[in-house]
Amino acid sequence: MEPPNFLKRIVDFTRLMEGENRDNYDAADIAHWRAVYTDLVRFKEGLLGETKDHIRKVPDTTKELAGLDLPFLEAELERLRKGLAFWESAQAKPQS
Repeated sequence: MEPPNFLKRIVDFTRLMEGENRDNYDAADIAHWRAVYTDLVRFKEGLLGETKDHIRKVPDTTKELAGLDLPFLEAELERLRKGLAFWESAQAKPQS
């Protein structure tokens, strides 16, 4: 049985977000994607922190959360940080 499409996307840590185009963009796109990535990085950092706090408070969750959730959240956060770095360094391209 083929895994659902969202499972393929969820483990593709090189994927771009829906509507994101890193080959053709202007100043408005740069501002938009910087804001989106900044928000998501903060959100995922919060989830990661809450997960670590929960593990400390409820040690019986360590195997599940530290073994599965933390590695996934860390990889996803890295993907988002790379996206943010791209948009923070992007310069508007002249319109042709």
